[in-house]
Amino acid sequence: MAFEEEKQRKGLFIAIDANIGAGKTNACHAIASAAMAAGHPTRVMEEPTHHPKFNHFLQRYYEDLQSGKNTGGGFAMQMFMLCQRYEQHRLAVELAWGDRGIVVVQDRPIYGDTVFATTAMERGFMTPEEYQLYVDVYRNMSRDVMPPDIFVYLDVSPEECYERMHSRGREEEEGVPLDYLQELYANYQKLLGEMRRRGVRVLKVDWSGFGPPVEIWKKIKSLAHQNDQWYEQLAFSLAKEPRVPITPGTNPTKDF
Repeated sequence: MAFEEEKQRKGLFIAIDANIGAGKTNACHAIASAAMAAGHPTRVMEEPTHHPKFNHFLQRYYEDLQSGKNTGGGFAMQMFMLCQRYEQHRLAVELAWGDRGIVVVQDRPIYGDTVFATTAMERGFMTPEEYQLYVDVYRNMSRDVMPPDIFVYLDVSPEECYERMHSRGREEEEGVPLDYLQELYANYQKLLGEMRRRGVRVLKVDWSGFGPPVEIWKKIKSLAHQNDQWYEQLAFSLAKEPRVPITPGTNPTKDF
């Protein structure tokens, strides 16, 4: 996309990401409310939890986590979520960067999905062959979409996420171990480094005590308008060489 075309965009594509239990979905709606209060047409794109197949795939994966056995639940869940996030990402770009100029707030982008796939592979819930297939599909998908304007990461310790997760009492999350959240957290730090390295505007927010959504919205707006020429080099930065966060020594392909 040429720089001149980027300058015509009226909306804003904001991706919100965080560990399980951090309060990500509530934050998405709070930030969206602040944007609407400022006079912007806004839409929240939640995770596909209402999809008729979501619970089927999630339950299979959590059963694997609880039993410690890989029965294919991790691979099935990650491929399902990757496909859903890709479709959602394309719609977000269309709404935010098209004539309608909507502020789109996405609840976990395609990039954050790689954290869960990598963690599943590291913990033995995806075989190397399954992970390689996931990586190949992700690489092709990510080359076909533009990154968000702002990547917001809500920083909450794994221990606090564990407490919040159990406080909300979702049946399907029972038995999810703390060390799983700790490994997700570590892989999120790798992802943030990779996003920054490629020029994506990353806003890391301390969400341990939640926070005023209006202030976060102000930070998003300020960051979005800093040095607009960033986009000229970003246009192909992620698409040319997309990566997933991995542990050294576990990389399944020399291209990553």
